[in-house]
Amino acid sequence: MYLLVDNSANDNIFVHYYLNTKWIQCEFDKNKDLLEIVDQLLLDESKQLADLRGLAVVVSKGKFTATRIAVTVVNTLSYALQIPVLAVTDWYEDLIKDIQASPVGQYVSAQYSAPANIGGGKH
Repeated sequence: MYLLVDNSANDNIFVHYYLNTKWIQCEFDKNKDLLEIVDQLLLDESKQLADLRGLAVVVSKGKFTATRIAVTVVNTLSYALQIPVLAVTDWYEDLIKDIQASPVGQYVSAQYSAPANIGGGKH
């Protein structure tokens, strides 16, 4: 099983997963915890974390904090499960091949659609 986490939308989190030769997309409310979403998705498919073979995460679009959360979650899962992880700008049909070709132990960095707007303070 392979997962792509797309936390770039304002109101929803999209998780695409590859199972039994096809990609399936699920949409979740942004107010849900990303780890809970992954856990529920695995439970719904009668799968466990050990069944994950690779991960991808959407970067370069969406909000700063949402991107950082998604990247942190997939990097942590990649590290803990010793599976490959890949940063992409969107889902695409051949994504599975690129995930499989990614080396284990190479993690992704968050890339943002605009500079962070934090801590600027008012003058």
